[in-house]
Amino acid sequence: MYKLDGICTIVDAKHVTQHLDEEKPEGVENEAVEQLAFADRILLNKVDLIENDDEIKDKEAELKKIEERIRGINSAAPIYRTKQSAVDVKNVINLDAFSLDRVLSFDPEFLNTEGEHQHDDSVSSCSSKFAGEVNFSKLQQYIRSLIGDMDKAMNMFRYKGVLAVKGMQKKFVFQGVHMIFTGGFSDDAEWKEGETRECRFVFIGRKLDKEALIQGFEECKAEETLRFNVGDKVQANVGKWMDGTILKQWDEGNPYRIELADGTNVWGPIDDDTFVRAKK
Repeated sequence: MYKLDGICTIVDAKHVTQHLDEEKPEGVENEAVEQLAFADRILLNKVDLIENDDEIKDKEAELKKIEERIRGINSAAPIYRTKQSAVDVKNVINLDAFSLDRVLSFDPEFLNTEGEHQHDDSVSSCSSKFAGEVNFSKLQQYIRSLIGDMDKAMNMFRYKGVLAVKGMQKKFVFQGVHMIFTGGFSDDAEWKEGETRECRFVFIGRKLDKEALIQGFEECKAEETLRFNVGDKVQANVGKWMDGTILKQWDEGNPYRIELADGTNVWGPIDDDTFVRAKK
């Protein structure tokens, strides 16, 4: 049985900038940009060609400039400077880059939210972090809206995140490529007592509407105060309106657990009149 461990991209330090700036015919993608965008690890190779170039006065500044250009496309992937592609193997194998468990270790470069890099490239990254929790049903609706829109999905090269879901002790981890999405609650990582529950995510893609992506996630935040309390009489929308009683708040990621008049239990996934309303 084989699995995709991770994607490593080797970059020619001497020539990468000209490849990134290369003009392509309309409708033809820039392969160099896309390969950087998909990478989990980036080897900035042939740095000796920069270090030995007498025409470059400040070698370190030139290398940092190249690295900044790369991070403008992919801020989440660690960059390793190499000569003749020599790199410590622990940095490029057994990455488990598509493993939900490993992603929870919060690689120092993973979900980097320390500012954004502004470039003219159409491919860039967008990341954010906020303290708090999300409503799971709102999150599902938002993700479906992203991957269900063909144009949006095709422009999203990579995306991933670690989220705190209201009412759930386990961390929710997701990642995807275009319309291929995987996500779930990790069996091996829970929010510890006293740990700040927060949400982090990053998107890498072409012509990202960064403001809309961040706003969309923030609109998934869980309601701070619910309209109904345990014991309140309500009506739940189960295809038709049925009388019920609130049994619990924030049960399995849902604002309400409701016992219907016939004795069955249902969830109220979002605290609005579409799903749960006061008994008439």
